[in-house]
Amino acid sequence: MKSFVLSLITLVVLSACQKNTQDFNLLKKLSKEYAKITECELEGQTVYKGQLNAYDAPEMVYNTKGELLCICDWSWGSPETICFDILKCKVIYCKKDNIWGQPAVDTYGLN
Repeated sequence: MKSFVLSLITLVVLSACQKNTQDFNLLKKLSKEYAKITECELEGQTVYKGQLNAYDAPEMVYNTKGELLCICDWSWGSPETICFDILKCKVIYCKKDNIWGQPAVDTYGLN
């Protein structure tokens, strides 16, 4: 019984940590382009923000199909209105030795 419970817990944890194949492939592609990827919510849907490892770089916002929704340029321009509607963001990928001084993160095993 104890091993069954441990197996069940392991299965639940692994399921929670993995993305579906389409999202995983998109995130894999984005991780090759961007130093930081943030998973967020926009009108109840998942979106991803990609950011280059450069000061004043805008955040590029993609839907789960990989379509660019908007560019959030907080430094050099007025961010598009949609940028203010993006909620519940969490960093899911961040390269080591980044300009933000944040620790490396790879929530979904992209690299």
